[in-house]
Amino acid sequence: MENKRYSSYEEIDRDLEILQLEKEIQFRKLAQSFSKTKDSLSPGQMIKSSLPSVAVNALSGLAGPIKGMALSFVLKKLFRL
Repeated sequence: MENKRYSSYEEIDRDLEILQLEKEIQFRKLAQSFSKTKDSLSPGQMIKSSLPSVAVNALSGLAGPIKGMALSFVLKKLFRL
C-alpha cells in the first residue's frame, strides 16, 4: 500500500470523513445482516420454512386428486400462520 501525500489539512480531514462514513456503512450492513440471521433462526421462522418440505414429503405417497386436495389443505393452513 502506497502512502498518500497530503498538501493540506483539508485533504486529510476529507479523507478522514470519507473513512468514517465508510466505517458507519459497514457497521450498519453488519448490524442488518446480524438482525436478518437472528430472525431467520427464530423458532417460528424455522417452523415456517421447514413445514412445506415436510408436507410435500408426507404427501408424496398420495396419488391423483387426493394429493391435490391434501396439498391445497396444507397450503391453506400454512398461509393462515
